[in-house]
Amino acid sequence: MITDFKCGTVAIIGEPNAGKSSLINALVGSTVAITATMAGTTRQAIRGILNTDKAQIILVDTPGMQPATNLLEKQMSRAISGAVKTADVICFVIDVTNITTRALNKLANYQDFGVPVVLALTKIDRVRPAKVLSALQRLQSFTFIKDFVPVSALKGQGLNELVACLTQYLPNAQPIYDHDVYTDSSERAMAAEIIRGAVIKHTLDEVPAGVKVVITEFAEIDRSVKIAADIVCDKVNHKKIIIGAQGKMIRQIGIEARREMEKLLGRHVILSTFVIVREGWRNQTSWLRD
Repeated sequence: MITDFKCGTVAIIGEPNAGKSSLINALVGSTVAITATMAGTTRQAIRGILNTDKAQIILVDTPGMQPATNLLEKQMSRAISGAVKTADVICFVIDVTNITTRALNKLANYQDFGVPVVLALTKIDRVRPAKVLSALQRLQSFTFIKDFVPVSALKGQGLNELVACLTQYLPNAQPIYDHDVYTDSSERAMAAEIIRGAVIKHTLDEVPAGVKVVITEFAEIDRSVKIAADIVCDKVNHKKIIIGAQGKMIRQIGIEARREMEKLLGRHVILSTFVIVREGWRNQTSWLRD
């Protein structure tokens, strides 16, 4: 029996592109959520599990807060609500380079929420110290916030301080996951996210958020893993962009995705990808179930 041990859930919330996924990946020390400069990259609650000698912190990455214009975005909004309702601590993330009135208004909604709120001021490596200080002084008016922690996921600044801060507000409880577990996402789900991340990276300027990935085969063969995936887009011209001239783009996507999967799985990966068009899938319940 472990005594004086903390275990609980921390909902990581904030505006799109505030750096939530990057922060979770940096805290956990492994990639559990894809990152991109495109708003709306995270579509569901993804859990990263941080284990220390004193605590097990279950970090829930949530979609960025934005108005819902289709069923997919409504589903993303529900993911935020679900994560917040079950959280022991809320970690509100604000980008120091872009402190918007909208973000501050949303932050104010958590004043009487009933759980401790910690504010992580991210991307401090991109600005001068004086701007960080100015931002912290501006945020001091939110007196309900328990702690303000400036951090840089890229440089690793402030991460230990944030972990210590979150730990003190967690309940005393036994760990839920084994010590070597860093996410509760399945390998199949993570493979789909790896492919989607590669698509976003290579087509960011041309293909918007209308892409999803469906794993159609995930099988172990000898010492390899055979994976087949459908890359679903909602416009014919997007399919052409993803495939590229003479298949060059889809090859680049496949090479990068396979490399990341092999790191994840520790085995050789045989990857097959197929690009298909399903117009309006973001408003079709059947396509959103997975």
